[in-house]
Amino acid sequence: MSGSMGLTVRTGVFSGAIALVLLVFATFALAGETTDQVKTELDHLTGIVKDPALQEKAREEVRKSMVKERIVRWFDLQEMARRSLASHWAKRSVEQRKDFVELFGDLFVESYTRLVVDHLGDQGVIYLSEGADGPTAIVNTKFLSKRNEPTFVDFALLRRGNAWVPYDVVIDEVSIVGNYRTQFDKIIRDKSYEDLVKKMRLKREAEGLGSTAKKGSM
Repeated sequence: MSGSMGLTVRTGVFSGAIALVLLVFATFALAGETTDQVKTELDHLTGIVKDPALQEKAREEVRKSMVKERIVRWFDLQEMARRSLASHWAKRSVEQRKDFVELFGDLFVESYTRLVVDHLGDQGVIYLSEGADGPTAIVNTKFLSKRNEPTFVDFALLRRGNAWVPYDVVIDEVSIVGNYRTQFDKIIRDKSYEDLVKKMRLKREAEGLGSTAKKGSM
C-alpha cells in the first residue's frame, strides 16, 4: 500500500470514527431530563398494557384501572381543565372550578386510557427532540405502528417541583386541550356554562364514571 493510499484510508477511518462519536453524542444530548421523564412514564404504561398476566379477558378491567391510575398521577388535570376553559375559567367560582376539574378529569382520563390500552402496546416510540423554556417544555416523539406508519406526538409539560408533568398532548399537530377549548367555548357562547357542565355530567353518567381528578389545589 502506498503512503498516500494509506493516509487516505486512515483519514477515512478517523473521519468515520469522529462522525460516529458525534452521532452518539447527539443521540444522548436529546435524551435530557424532560425526555427521560416522559420515557419513564410511557415505559410504565407500556409495561401495564403488555403485561402477560393482564391479557386475559377477565383481567381487562384490572389492566384498564392500572393504566388510568398512572395517567391520573402523571397528568396535571387541573391545568388541562383551566386551559380548556380559557377565558371562561376566570369567571368561575372556586366551587365551580373544583367541580369542573373533576368532570374534565373523569372524561379526559377515560378517553386517554382507552387510547393507551388500544394502541400503545402495538407501537414503538422514537424520541425525537426536546426543548425547554423556563417552567415549560416540549418533548417530540414519533409512534410507529407494526406497519411502520408514523404518528407524531408532542408532550407539552410544566415543571412541578422536580417533575415535568403534561398539560397537553398534540397528536399529528392537533392539540387535545385546543380541541376541548374550541368545543367548550362554542357551547358556552351558544348556550351557557351551565349547559356545558350538564352535557359533561350526562356523558360521565352514560360512561359510568366516578371522579378521578383529585390532584392539585384550587
